[in-house]
Amino acid sequence: MALHRRRRIFNGGGLSARSGGREMRRGLLAGLLATTVVGAALLLVLPADLFGRAPAQTGTVSAIARHVAVVDGQTLRLGDAVIRLQGVAAPPRGTACLKPDNSRFDCGAAASEALARQLGGMAVTCKLYGRDGAGFAQGLCEAEGRDLNRGIVAAGWARARSDTPGFAAASFGDEEDAARSARRGLWQGGEASF
Repeated sequence: MALHRRRRIFNGGGLSARSGGREMRRGLLAGLLATTVVGAALLLVLPADLFGRAPAQTGTVSAIARHVAVVDGQTLRLGDAVIRLQGVAAPPRGTACLKPDNSRFDCGAAASEALARQLGGMAVTCKLYGRDGAGFAQGLCEAEGRDLNRGIVAAGWARARSDTPGFAAASFGDEEDAARSARRGLWQGGEASF
């Protein structure tokens, strides 16, 4: 055997380096495409509640007065828990409402202040009934026996909301009607505009 002759140790099977690289890329792209299709199919088939939804929250949350804060006219913070008053819709801060003299005022800020007055520096307990559409825990809250949900509607600073799923324990429609008739809170200038 002559030493000057080159010997091939590996046989490429008749494929050049270029065509082998192309086939590898095609296989990789086909695998990625198949993975994407399967992933999209799973997203369509599996229930949406498995993705990004918090489980329904139940139980009771309590906080002493110094750990209670009013976020807005329908939302409290008890320690680390943020709780929406169930069956209540208060205007957000910055919402303009009419006074009897047709001047405008920030009824969202007024609703927040009214809820803070109802708290009166007392401890708060909320019985939780799941979550609202935005994912916040919602419940019926009381400050040392005073019903805050019913109280904010009766004072005229929130509407009664009956679209809460599974909420039949208390309806605040009568309180809203009484506040509207007496022109309290949001209703002092006639109809509330939120």
